[in-house]
Amino acid sequence: MESTVSPIVSSSRLARAAALSLALLVTGCGGDDAVSSIDAGTGVDAGPRQVVSDTRTLGVGEIAEAVLVGGPPDRARIRLTAPVAELDWNLHGHAGSGTQTVAEGFDQTAVDYDFAPTDAADWFLLVRNSGTAPLTVTVEISLWGAITWSGWQ
Repeated sequence: MESTVSPIVSSSRLARAAALSLALLVTGCGGDDAVSSIDAGTGVDAGPRQVVSDTRTLGVGEIAEAVLVGGPPDRARIRLTAPVAELDWNLHGHAGSGTQTVAEGFDQTAVDYDFAPTDAADWFLLVRNSGTAPLTVTVEISLWGAITWSGWQ
């Protein structure tokens, strides 16, 4: 005589096995340590102090310059986007004497640059349209520490 298993019994066994597995998983995941406070400080591990969002339309060959003022231990995350690969950009400073080029890119559609100033100074963000038609650039700059955004000059 052949033995058959009712689908109801199979479903019941599967449900019990799943419940047991879940119970073992839950009881094995950690202790009773409660988080008493948030351990993120106000430094760079915390969220930004300020987020600057702007849209700038550049004519053919036009350059726009904005100023960031800061130094160690400040930080700025610079995000630029353009609809076509005709965005040139440059981040530079004039700490002490001369010009310090921090970073730059040419013919881009997106920039995501994490800037940590090496000296207290004015730092200049240049954006340029290298195309043959007007270009709209979306700018988002997240600021940590005391660094400030002075806007477009």
